[in-house]
Amino acid sequence: ELDKYLQHHDFLKARRKEMLHKRWADHVAHPLQKKIIEKVCSYKKIKKRRQEELDGFLKHVNKKGNAFIEHYDPKEYDPFYMSKEDPNFLKVTIPPFRDPLKKAQYDKDDEKRTLLQCETGKIYTMKEFKEIEEAKLHSRFPRISNSRHFMTPNEWLKLPTTYIESEFCKRSRLKVKTNFNDCSFDLKPLTRTPHPVESQQEEKSVIYK
Repeated sequence: ELDKYLQHHDFLKARRKEMLHKRWADHVAHPLQKKIIEKVCSYKKIKKRRQEELDGFLKHVNKKGNAFIEHYDPKEYDPFYMSKEDPNFLKVTIPPFRDPLKKAQYDKDDEKRTLLQCETGKIYTMKEFKEIEEAKLHSRFPRISNSRHFMTPNEWLKLPTTYIESEFCKRSRLKVKTNFNDCSFDLKPLTRTPHPVESQQEEKSVIYK
């Protein structure tokens, strides 16, 4: 009976894993793969747009003689036209997935959002609720000015080089210990006693003389 129970338990455990994988494939993997394939198969539009960009570049070079990214007139030739016209160009946009692997987190967020709506009397979307939760989390801790933790890589690169010499950085460097080799042991008595090898060499030199 015990063996049958253990076998049945293992069978149910494996079956739950199979069902979870099937739900994940239906709700996440397959829709994502479908979106990617649709974007990849639209290469004809990409090829046509690339040819238009190349023609525009050649016309500009033939007219002006050269082209620089740093200096250009958008009225004549704009190399960033497509990125400005369509920010999602060559990017796959997907709707939010209902990942079954994160069901517990989704249920917890829905419960918290419902409580917040009951307290405030206002209906919040999940995006608005996440922003409120993030603001509450950051309000618990003092935010450090220009901290690396609160900045994106692009924002960090925009910081001036003089930031390292700012008052905030100077105060932070004062907290760092400069000498980690200090000890309370007095080494002076050891320096006075001669080493045995050195004393033997001195004796040999005296004998040779």
